[in-house]
Amino acid sequence: MKKTLLLFLLLPLMVFGQDKRQVIDTLINGNDTIYLFADRTWEYSHALNFNGIMSPEIASKIDGTNLKVDWQNEVTFNYDNDMSILNDSIWLCTTDSNYSNFCLPSKAPMTSAFKMRGRRFHYGVDMDLETGDTVRAAFDGIVRYAKFNAAGFGYLAIVRHYNGLETYYAHLSRLDAKINQRVKAGDVLGLGGSTGRSTGAHLHFEVRFFHSPIDPEEIIDFKTGTLKTENLIVHKGLFDYRKIDGTKKRFVAAKNKTPEQIAQEAKEAKEHKWHTIKKGDSLYAMALHYRTTVDKICGLNSISSKKILNVGEKIRVR
Repeated sequence: MKKTLLLFLLLPLMVFGQDKRQVIDTLINGNDTIYLFADRTWEYSHALNFNGIMSPEIASKIDGTNLKVDWQNEVTFNYDNDMSILNDSIWLCTTDSNYSNFCLPSKAPMTSAFKMRGRRFHYGVDMDLETGDTVRAAFDGIVRYAKFNAAGFGYLAIVRHYNGLETYYAHLSRLDAKINQRVKAGDVLGLGGSTGRSTGAHLHFEVRFFHSPIDPEEIIDFKTGTLKTENLIVHKGLFDYRKIDGTKKRFVAAKNKTPEQIAQEAKEAKEHKWHTIKKGDSLYAMALHYRTTVDKICGLNSISSKKILNVGEKIRVR
């Protein structure tokens, strides 16, 4: 009870997730936590100090490599896990005696496969659901990520499974899943929608192994709604799409960056304002026009206020 009393004194001003509810007490039992709120409600949270390993056997097989298995609630995936380093195949059971259930995330038909689509590679499959349709967890697991994702996924749930895989459920209109929540295959994660970078209601569904996408049709028959196999052999050939989608180049460009950071940089780049010099332009006139100062313009372009401006030259003004 001393620990409980100490937490009561230290946490009165904390808020929980997106609920903005005031936490007045926290009860800790191993890796699990019970939050008590000022509105007399409570919430159970699993995996407070979880290291992300849900399949010790598979984790041991990648021991000694640079593949990351961390547990992050704010990051969708990283670009550091290069699966071309796999020299040996890894065998995993999609279902076993302990975790034997599977559920198709949606009964809607599949409309887009895992392939190049225009200039982008489509890392999952699309299912043609309607806004408000139920979306369910494919396997037993723990919710690692559940929030709005500004990098294009919209409302997104990510579940890490005991078989070593993660599944992604994107463009939801409503999230029912909570971070660190234990779920069973078939449990409701949210409702389908068209949030994020989407042109219409659908479920974007991905299967990933250590952050790297795998074609969901390797294991799921979307026409029958059943598993094709209870066994999946993971080898670097499953990731050959990198040869055509430019992923290796992005690995270099995005080193130590997450999709969220890249999206923020792109947003900031779009907000930059440039001015093409015309005859008679001056730094002072540009500063007045764009409601800024000469010093700020000079700072953005690393130039002197005495710089001679050339017609056709582009100057950043914001």
